Amino acid sequence: MYIYPENLKAAPTLWLWRLRDITIGGTLAVLGAVLLAQFEFYPLAAAAGIYLFLTIRIDDACILDFIRKASIYFLVRPQKYRWVSPFHMEVKDHQNNFFSRKKKKGEAR
Repeated sequence: MYIYPENLKAAPTLWLWRLRDITIGGTLAVLGAVLLAQFEFYPLAAAAGIYLFLTIRIDDACILDFIRKASIYFLVRPQKYRWVSPFHMEVKDHQNNFFSRKKKKGEAR
């Protein structure tokens, strides 16, 4: 059953996969079956099965998308860590403002 996207904005889906994923998975499966039958080479057939399993979509989320986003977050983008108290600068600024007000009051006299 082919389900057309709502308002032409969502990706087209077929059963539990997007059409792009089912095309890639089907191509891998056919090549894997040919290589398995002719040369007893099973890694491509296994890769097709794993790819099709990882791209099953439920509520517009799949495991492969999560793995991609997590690997980009943890491996590609540099993380910034602040080892300073977030209140340190506020206290320092407050003290500076307090002393500057005292000086201004003393100068006005």
